[in-house]
Parts: sequence; structure tokens; C-alpha cells
Amino acid sequence: MDNKYGHEEINKMASPDNWEIWPAPKNEEVIYQCFPEFSCKCPRSGYPDFAKIHLIIVPDEKVLEMKCLKLWLNSYRDKGISHENATQEIADTLFNTLSLKYIYILMEYTPRGNLTTFPMTKRMKLNWELSSMKDEVAIIKRRLLEKLC
Repeated sequence: MDNKYGHEEINKMASPDNWEIWPAPKNEEVIYQCFPEFSCKCPRSGYPDFAKIHLIIVPDEKVLEMKCLKLWLNSYRDKGISHENATQEIADTLFNTLSLKYIYILMEYTPRGNLTTFPMTKRMKLNWELSSMKDEVAIIKRRLLEKLC
């Protein structure tokens, strides 16, 4: 494969050690991000899988620069990984690397073989449910799920 600029940057951002991490805003906030062009490969067939990633994040002290997030997610394009494992790996990596208060991820995969799959998971710090942001997170999740169904 060519070592063009895009490939070099994607390969670099495949490791969280190379991410550009910024201080989070002082006031607690909920961040919703949508990545509509996620792709990876089926570990069994090698065929491409396509998904739209929906992220709901409540940062603690750190946030990830958006270009790093985009390039890291692009690093999955040639990776053989199941829908479910991709969802778990993305959630774990973001939650642990950024020490988030909360993350909810929903992967909206393009139907394959007449089957639509939406794996989803969440991670949260202990006692985060006591936070004032839990209502906002619940509203965003409800609106997202209503839009999909």
C-alpha cells in the first residue's frame, strides 16, 4: 500500500499513544458525535462492513482532538473485527484513554444479508449516575433510538 499522507496519518493515529488530547471544558457537558463512514472487515469473509457510529460522551478532564478521532476510526478499515467486538473495543479505548465519566456508543451497521445490527454499549465511572448530566444523556439516547426505529 502507498505511504501517502493519509495512510501515514491513519497508521500513526491507530495508537492512542499518538493522540492529541486536550483539557476538557471546566463545566460538565455532554458531547454527541456521529461518524457516518466507519468501515472494517468481516473476520470470517473479509468483506467490508459499514456503519455509522454514534457517540455520547461526558468528559472528565480530557477530550480527544477531532482529527485524531476521525483518523483513529479510519484505522479500522482494514481490520478484521466483528460488529460486536468493534463496538466494545472503541468504547473501551476511548473510556480508558480519556478517563471519561461516561460513554455510550451505538454502531448503526448497514444491513447485510437482510439483517440489520446495532450493537451498543456504555461505560461509566462509579457514582456518575448522580451527576446532573444524566437527564441530558437520557434525552439524547432516546432521540437517537427514536430516529433509528
